[in-house]
Amino acid sequence: MIDVMQIIASIEADKKARHIEPTYALLSEITNEATRLIKAELNQAVADGKLNWSETINSIGFSIKKDK
Repeated sequence: MIDVMQIIASIEADKKARHIEPTYALLSEITNEATRLIKAELNQAVADGKLNWSETINSIGFSIKKDK
């Protein structure tokens, strides 16, 4: 699961280590990292056989696999 507080802490720690001021996490940085984590979780769920995925005209759709 995605932990927004952890994302912010990670961004702040990275900026502090690289001596970037201000060290606070911008909304765009938080959403970029959340998107990266969401995609990783979706890909893992597909790989684990928990989700089906389908290409649509404009996107990709997901559905939970039903037990047979």
